[in-house]
Amino acid sequence: MVSLKKQVAILLRNLRLKTKPVVKLEQYELNSEEASRFVYNVFIHINKGEFIDAGCGSGMLTLAAILMGINNIIAIDIDKEVLLNLKYNLRRINKESIVDIIQADFLKFNLRRKVDCIFMNPPFGTKKKHMDRKFLEKAFEISNRIFSLHKSGNINFFSILAKKYGFKLKLIDTFNIVIKQRMEFHRKRKYYVKVDQYYFINE
Repeated sequence: MVSLKKQVAILLRNLRLKTKPVVKLEQYELNSEEASRFVYNVFIHINKGEFIDAGCGSGMLTLAAILMGINNIIAIDIDKEVLLNLKYNLRRINKESIVDIIQADFLKFNLRRKVDCIFMNPPFGTKKKHMDRKFLEKAFEISNRIFSLHKSGNINFFSILAKKYGFKLKLIDTFNIVIKQRMEFHRKRKYYVKVDQYYFINE
């Protein structure tokens, strides 16, 4: 039997993605296998309630979550173009009505309630320093459960940050992601980056 992760990865392969990513926003979309793996790790911990996909891009994580059965999602991104891609991708699977799409800077996003879970692939902070930390600090304000992807090797820093805000950190997966040659400064066809998937929880 084909696993749920594999089934979802196959369904994600033909999504419309942004052709010219914005460098300063570090718009590196996960591929279908990476997104399916990430969201499956979310799904086995929590799969009911209200979710936010922070910095959703063209919706790779949102679509993976929907295909796994998560159906109450707020998708937030600052870039209008990627949100148009997200709408297109949702229409293709007839799921546009179950996602609340919001164009906003996640760091300035106002929400008067807490959601059940946030999942995100935030900027690594290579173009704008500490953007990964800022995304987490904002997420800590509006949820007690956060799944986030970061460059591997920084668990001590994120553990200290989590503790500062009353959270515990669990390293739940480590894998390589592929970054294709899509930026002007890229010299290779592919780059492989080792990443850690963290689960931050405030019980």
